[in-house]
Amino acid sequence: MNYREIALQLVDRARAAGADEVDVYLTIGRDFEVTVRNKSIEVLKQALSKGVGIRVFRDHRMGFGHTTDFSADSLNRLVEQTLQMAKYATQDEFHGLPSENHQLVPADTGLDLYDTETASLATEKKIALAKAMEEAALAYDKRVKIVEGASFSEGDERIFIGNSRGFSGEYTGTGSTLVCSVIAEEEGGKQVNYWYSNKRHFKDHPSPEVIGRKAAERTVRMLKARKIPSGKFPVIFDPLIASSFLGSIASALNGESVFRKTSFLTDKLGASIASDLVTIIDDGLLKRGLSSRPFDGEGVPTRRKTIVEKGKLRSYLYDSYTARKAKTATTGNASRSYSSTPQISPLNFFIEPGPHSPEKIIASIADGFYVTGMIGFGVDTVTGQFSRGASGLWIKNGELAFPVHEVTVAGNMLEMLQNIEMVGNDLEFFGPVASPTIKISEMSISGT
Repeated sequence: MNYREIALQLVDRARAAGADEVDVYLTIGRDFEVTVRNKSIEVLKQALSKGVGIRVFRDHRMGFGHTTDFSADSLNRLVEQTLQMAKYATQDEFHGLPSENHQLVPADTGLDLYDTETASLATEKKIALAKAMEEAALAYDKRVKIVEGASFSEGDERIFIGNSRGFSGEYTGTGSTLVCSVIAEEEGGKQVNYWYSNKRHFKDHPSPEVIGRKAAERTVRMLKARKIPSGKFPVIFDPLIASSFLGSIASALNGESVFRKTSFLTDKLGASIASDLVTIIDDGLLKRGLSSRPFDGEGVPTRRKTIVEKGKLRSYLYDSYTARKAKTATTGNASRSYSSTPQISPLNFFIEPGPHSPEKIIASIADGFYVTGMIGFGVDTVTGQFSRGASGLWIKNGELAFPVHEVTVAGNMLEMLQNIEMVGNDLEFFGPVASPTIKISEMSISGT
């Protein structure tokens, strides 16, 4: 099938049937997963998928529909039914395509999103990767009793967008993930932990043995974890926890929340919201980035944007609809699937690395908490309050002393940003939101 032609024909049909404006989002993809447990294959599956979604605008009323059936009759019905939906939808002056008239975007953008090695890996090789992770984890320490699961997954996706303003674009990307989850036991105590790697290109992964050993190491070091007395202490977030915290900041930067005044960062544009050590970037053009793409879900070209510059807030994140409401320009942060309308989402969103190694950051603390795990959802982006269950390692005289669990760390996110004292040099992308190690001068810890 010529999927580009299908997308553009849908645009033409909807325009001919009376739509003022139209856009079409079409995807085709493939996913594979293998999970090994107890040296046996527990999951082995592959799936192919495709779908197309269409938005039509008539008199500032929007209709949206989608289908996975690409037959001519199905696509004709899709256009007819979506136009009918628009007829009865609520009128909204801000509905419509992006005001920028972006034309054809070249398929080859230099982002290097597609890896032929990932796409051509043999099934035997994928199974061997999962088994190697499990074997490495079990061999690390006799206290590692079970590998809950060692999984390798990979896939690829091709995306087409066309609209009635003359835009036409497509891109293809691959991705693969190695993940290992481990259970360790000692003297009746049990701990569960994991490690993983998530990359566009297969060669960018560490070896499966490294991932298995890292998962085992993170689990074993938490054995005999204890509670600690409550108090206020300096806190270090490791990269995974710092990335989770940064994800909450990204949610508060959502232009829709800011417009509705349901974000603690409302009316903070131009203000110092963080330590001057903190610069936050949103980069849709990062080479091999997990959320890199030449254009967003509305066909707006992506770019690298400084969101926070040395502590000062420079920009929120917008799609075209919210940008019109806020009387500003879209930032190219519309994200969607074929079965959804555009929503605001960060791209490759990260804190720029600083000069300090994690070891130097740990050494800077006489008495404090190195957080490596969190549970719960105690984050309120309206008020900025942060309170989550945490586990990790206690720091004594600049060294990791003993494991800690069943405590709560709490603070206000604005104060947490402003109290960042050190930023690590260990930035690595495990997902589209990433951060190096960060040190916060003081947080409340609730323990015994």
